[in-house]
Amino acid sequence: MFDISRYQRWMSKSYTSIGLASPSAVLRMLVLICTAIVITGHAHAADVVDMQLRWHHQFQFAGYYAAVEKGFYKEEGLAVRIHAGDPAHQPVPEVLAGHAQYAEGNSEILYQRLLGKPLVALAAIFQHSPSVLLTRQDSGIESVHDLMGKKVMLMNMTEDADFLSMFMSEGVSLSQVNIIPSSYNINDLISGKVDAFNSYITNEPYFLKQHNIAYNIIDPSTYRIDFYSDILFTSEAELRDHPKRVAAMRRATLKGWRYAMDHPDEIITLLIDKYHVEKTRKHLEFEAAEMRKLIFPDLIDIGHMNVGRWQHMADTFAKAGLIKPGYQLDGFIYDPSPKRVPQWVVPLLIAVLIILTVVSAITYSLQRLNRRLTHTQGILRESEERLRLALSAANQGWFDINVQTGAVSVSPEYAKILGYEPDEFSSDLQVWETGIHPEDRQLVMTTYHKSMANGEPLIMEYRRQKKDGEWVWIRSIGKFTAWTPEHQPLRMSGIHTDITAQKVIECELVRQAHTDHLTGFNNRGHFMQQAEHELTRVVRYGGELSIFMLDVDHFKKINDTYGHKVGDIVLQKLATVCQYTLRVVDIIGRVGGEEFAILLPETNEEEALRVAERLREAIADAKVPLGNGLPLSVTVSIGIASLTSKDDNIDVLLNLADKALYAAKHAGRNRVSVTAGVMLRTEADFSPAQS
Repeated sequence: MFDISRYQRWMSKSYTSIGLASPSAVLRMLVLICTAIVITGHAHAADVVDMQLRWHHQFQFAGYYAAVEKGFYKEEGLAVRIHAGDPAHQPVPEVLAGHAQYAEGNSEILYQRLLGKPLVALAAIFQHSPSVLLTRQDSGIESVHDLMGKKVMLMNMTEDADFLSMFMSEGVSLSQVNIIPSSYNINDLISGKVDAFNSYITNEPYFLKQHNIAYNIIDPSTYRIDFYSDILFTSEAELRDHPKRVAAMRRATLKGWRYAMDHPDEIITLLIDKYHVEKTRKHLEFEAAEMRKLIFPDLIDIGHMNVGRWQHMADTFAKAGLIKPGYQLDGFIYDPSPKRVPQWVVPLLIAVLIILTVVSAITYSLQRLNRRLTHTQGILRESEERLRLALSAANQGWFDINVQTGAVSVSPEYAKILGYEPDEFSSDLQVWETGIHPEDRQLVMTTYHKSMANGEPLIMEYRRQKKDGEWVWIRSIGKFTAWTPEHQPLRMSGIHTDITAQKVIECELVRQAHTDHLTGFNNRGHFMQQAEHELTRVVRYGGELSIFMLDVDHFKKINDTYGHKVGDIVLQKLATVCQYTLRVVDIIGRVGGEEFAILLPETNEEEALRVAERLREAIADAKVPLGNGLPLSVTVSIGIASLTSKDDNIDVLLNLADKALYAAKHAGRNRVSVTAGVMLRTEADFSPAQS
């Protein structure tokens, strides 16, 4: 028979022999171990955060779905819960109430920030806003001025800041428009319940096309209201308390958007199968294609934000009277990589200083220890060879300038950068100065002499002529290494780096950022910069200046009749005619879909009228070949404004030219109008060749 008490005594002795008082002690130890394991597991659990969308699940938010599905959030240690939006759950209120740490919103983020709300913009997904007003074509409403006395559906005074700015900038008081809270139902426009409906260019037009309803688009960007949209944002508290989590959320989100733009079909399938969106695949494909035109994923880094662009948006709010002047944007724009001295500069300077210190020490030692000259020279040659190999691999070469004699010594690598063999290259300070590009020479020499005066290190970039006559970009980093007893510089040593390839890439990026890809003209932003510069020059030094606003007549009819490809050909033909008709000094910009601005320096109103008439006739005479063999003729309307003594603001001139353009259009099109209403000859909107 089994003796339970005997067994218990035996177990007690066994536990005691290994240092444990009893089985209960073992049990307590196991509980502690399990608790520690659980706590450790929780310590490494992913951060759970909530992301509030602006509306129902759709391709508009594709990047967030991709970041969840492909594990980009998980890789950053985040567990993101995505919440669809509706009228009761909008981004700004949800973040301010603490219901979500992150959200995606429109220009209302900036508007609320300027009103004192603690919001921070992390990344602008859409470089241009998709928000437009749609009207039925049979209503005859084509412009913002046509909306006076009409019923217009908007979300509210906060979330439709771009529309409100458009009304105010065009001189249309809100009291002149019958604003109705949005029903979010496009059928209200179809049925005629309202005259204009707030929409996304990526969404509602698809419904109208499906119902074969012709429509007009009133786009704020046509009126120079060009805002960021679909902006990832958070609160100041989240950024203050969890800066690493904010950076991780932004990285994973942008990675998700990159994936979604590269794999739209995969995300569309995900939306249909997992999120059960009500839209058809064709509708989602339409949305994805239209979004790509607003995000520019192949040209601009997704999420890019420009401080000047935010400043322009805030200025627009101020001019429209939505906020008070004197606002501050400090802390609103998130900087993922605060500006600092490039990381490579400090190590390079340290390396240069180390090398110079070693060389100086060796030289000093040679003077005092002549008996060890042979051994020391061997060490120096070995060090120089290693340095030469390192400089050659980095496309760099060293230089040494004797300040008193003007003699310049360089390494073979430096001679190679300039296209010389080491034994055929010699230079002094005068020859070195002569080889600098004329446009850079004064700045380089001024910087050099300033460095001599204050003894500070020298860092500069300039163009230098090679042996074959070509120009190479050089970055010079130098430091004075020897001084007289009076502390006057004797010698400067440093490194030259060939940065030509880097400069070529920078120039191409600047060109792409400033140019309209279809016509080759300036885009809106670059035109405004050049126009402001030219106006400032004329106002300061005197002179004359005129501005055209040119618009292709019935351009929408051309697109609808012949297709957008023919529309693009028409714009390119117009660009060619402008180049042959106008002067090289005239500044041309494409500021809207079919709208162009032209600035004519040193041109008064009378001369501008003759130029405008000559340009109008040249465009009317130009023929655009169609596929059926018939040529297409187009006409343009032109508005002119000329500088007076009080017109010292480019926006004033553009506004006057714009009003003259509207006068020309309302008077029958295919004509030129000046601010005072002077009209020139008129022709038919389309030539017989088109009809």
